[in-house]
Amino acid sequence: MDVTDTVHSYDIPWSYGGYDEPLTVQVLETEAATVLFGSGTAETAADLLDAIEDHDIDVVIVEHGDIDHYGGVPALRDAFDLEVAVPAGDADFLAEADIEADQLLEAGETYWGIETISVPGHTPDNMAYRYGEVLVAGDTVCGSDSPFCAEGDWPGKLAPLTAELNNDDSLTLRSIPTLLDYEFDVVLLTHGQNVLEDGYAEVEALVEALE
Repeated sequence: MDVTDTVHSYDIPWSYGGYDEPLTVQVLETEAATVLFGSGTAETAADLLDAIEDHDIDVVIVEHGDIDHYGGVPALRDAFDLEVAVPAGDADFLAEADIEADQLLEAGETYWGIETISVPGHTPDNMAYRYGEVLVAGDTVCGSDSPFCAEGDWPGKLAPLTAELNNDDSLTLRSIPTLLDYEFDVVLLTHGQNVLEDGYAEVEALVEALE
């Protein structure tokens, strides 16, 4: 799906824990590089490569240290001459999973025209990423339609992930309001439906529900 002329979103078939829900990956074409967010798993690699075959990927950003975000990296390295970028605070864990980073990402910096945002909790150095009016949220939040969202009567299109999927659920919930320090309209997710307009208002509604 084309979100804009330079931002693209692809659903990859996936199942986990008895639930069938696509993994969604994002491709951003900046002036500096064509960047893929998320790699899927080793099992989804063939579908991922089919989905992104029309893009000449320069960089894959592993948004955080979860296998559905890093498991497809070996297949991507085989298919593309690319860099692998990971949050610095998740790098040791990823190295133990044999994912070697070419670029360590620090929060509050800009890489390839993309701003990094620290939202820890889901993993120790979980990040979200902003490019213009587009927020790539990764697993910082998910769609309220996702089977992986926390139980609750959520007021809009967004929800937190269920507590058992977070490294530190309390920290995750405290981190979500940080997103409101940034301007954006679109929120792209890994789990659940992307929010293609009024994304800032949707995050505001979620934050109010968490208070």
